[in-house]
Order: sequence, then C-alpha cells, then structure tokens
Amino acid sequence: MGMFDSVNFKIKCSECGNVIDDFQSKDGDCLLNTLEFWEVDNFYSSCPTCNKRIEFTLKKAVSERIRKTIYELRKSLTIDDYEKEEEKFEKFVKD
Repeated sequence: MGMFDSVNFKIKCSECGNVIDDFQSKDGDCLLNTLEFWEVDNFYSSCPTCNKRIEFTLKKAVSERIRKTIYELRKSLTIDDYEKEEEKFEKFVKD
C-alpha cells in the first residue's frame, strides 16, 4: 500500500448525512503529513456509513491561473530574495 497525506477537510455526505473527515491526497510529499485542502489539487475519501466516494479536483482554469501567478511572482524575484551560502571546498590532491 502506498503512502499519502491527510487533508484537513470536513463535509457531510450527500447520501446519508454522515460527517466525513478522513480525506487523503497524493499531491503532497506523501509522508503522512496533514495538509490544508488548498495545498493540493486533488483529495478524496469514502463515507464510512454508506461507502459513497467523494473526490474534489481543482478546476483546470483555476489551476492554470495559479501556475501563471506563481510564474509571474517568480519572474519578479531579484537575487536579494535568495539566501546566499558559500562554502570553500578543498582541492582534491592526488598522491
């Protein structure tokens, strides 16, 4: 069985009214972390009472808008937005 992350989300089942709060996603690191629903593009669960499957997938237009926004934000970065790390490496000396 594969790993996944839990998604912090609750909804009433449209079939039986039971509260469903054990959503999962494979969009994150899949290290059994708990993520918010807005951190993933897809999450899903099944109602433990009536077995109805419920799945949410981010609409394609919204997903594309997010990607464009992130791209535009990254384009506006300057080198000052990065943390510089320097390390001196010793030369490899062959005997």
